[in-house]
Amino acid sequence: MGWGEFFGAIGKLLGKLPIQGRRERWRNEIDNLTKERKELLEGNWNEKKGYRVIWIDKRINSLNQLLKNAESE
Repeated sequence: MGWGEFFGAIGKLLGKLPIQGRRERWRNEIDNLTKERKELLEGNWNEKKGYRVIWIDKRINSLNQLLKNAESE
């Protein structure tokens, strides 16, 4: 068995694995953060939840900017 066959087999295996691309991961993270934000806003309010919502908003904005930049490439 040569190196070409070995790496070819690894390539076939990797092609069958459900590996997410970076854009898909970003979109999934945005979806998860949006759901978490909605849950936080529905419950009783406190300072800790307020800081978390602010962080979520900043992270969603950052991810949207990454998506926008990646699409322009």
